[in-house]
Amino acid sequence: MKCWVSLILGSLSLFSGCRMLDNNTYTASNRDFQKIQEYEKNYASRIEIFLDLAETELLENYKKKEFLMIRKDQPRAVVHPRKDLILRNLIESAYEEGDLSKKEFDRYTKRCDDLQSLWQKQWHSADKKARVLGYDR
Repeated sequence: MKCWVSLILGSLSLFSGCRMLDNNTYTASNRDFQKIQEYEKNYASRIEIFLDLAETELLENYKKKEFLMIRKDQPRAVVHPRKDLILRNLIESAYEEGDLSKKEFDRYTKRCDDLQSLWQKQWHSADKKARVLGYDR
């Protein structure tokens, strides 16, 4: 019985709350729409976000899977994959299509090199720890 009462009261408050909302609350202004369109055309900002996410994923994945990297003899692409390969293809294609300047291309390619270097350091550390612990690599 209590369940039904709370269900009815909850649905009434939900429906009455929805009626009180102004219809203009969720409509975007022209300026907001223009910002969205500019963002869609701005490949550089999206690539920067992808590079930041890739670095974060590499660091978090290493923390989570360091033990597996040391102990298991599985392909590196399965246990702890590189993140720079797909981003390099994205950057090169955007540059070829003229969506990135030469300066942006060089900067993002350098960041991909940094991602690859980080990945190699992580695997080097895992391989070193595996040898110390007596696991065959």
